[in-house]
Amino acid sequence: MVYSYQVIKFQSISFINGTDWSQSIGEKAMLYKATKDPYSKLIVQSNNGSKKLFHVPKDRTVIVNSDIIQFLGELA
Repeated sequence: MVYSYQVIKFQSISFINGTDWSQSIGEKAMLYKATKDPYSKLIVQSNNGSKKLFHVPKDRTVIVNSDIIQFLGELA
């Protein structure tokens, strides 16, 4: 698996299987932590309408701030 840092301006986000994620509130953003081994999945729909499935490794955090999502992951 090759993970890279993703920064995407999004229209919508879907966290696949909600039990694979923990949620917390940061100072300026919502934080979601992947809890499934070896990775959790999320779908990001960008502003141009394209949808992409990503794998986020266990214990990594997804940062959601306004309309930007940031995370370490790989395109599935």
